[in-house]
Amino acid sequence: MKLNLQPVDLHALAEKVLADLHSRAEGKKVSLLNEVPVFSANADAKPARPGVRDLVDNAIKYGRAEGRVIVGGKKLADGRLEIFVRDDGPGIPPEALDRVFERFYRVDKARSRDQGGTGLGLSIVKHIVQAHGGEVRVESEPGKGATFFFTLPAV
Repeated sequence: MKLNLQPVDLHALAEKVLADLHSRAEGKKVSLLNEVPVFSANADAKPARPGVRDLVDNAIKYGRAEGRVIVGGKKLADGRLEIFVRDDGPGIPPEALDRVFERFYRVDKARSRDQGGTGLGLSIVKHIVQAHGGEVRVESEPGKGATFFFTLPAV
């Protein structure tokens, strides 16, 4: 992937993604919160925005109705920026955590079929982040939601 790296305001990027997905969230009565600090990453906004959008869309889709989705972030001690997308849905079983970024992998195949999608979204997010030199990970506890994290280089 060829990237056009430049300073990207991550708070503004998150705001645009949340605005894009506002009506989808409204349909499930999900609150969307932007808690990303005002800081900039050395990134290409063209692939970064759809990557964040996929994470937020999944959080709305698989989170609980009348729940909330939070996009936040912080600067790590090593200077990288870490962004997260958190939902308060059913969570991901421990045995699936290592596989969620695999192409075509679905945690709940029956439910995923009902809600659409190809099983490629998280794999694409992983490749976008890795192309930027970052890392992705997920933390989840069944019944307590899931939080997806990714890192990007700071400006």
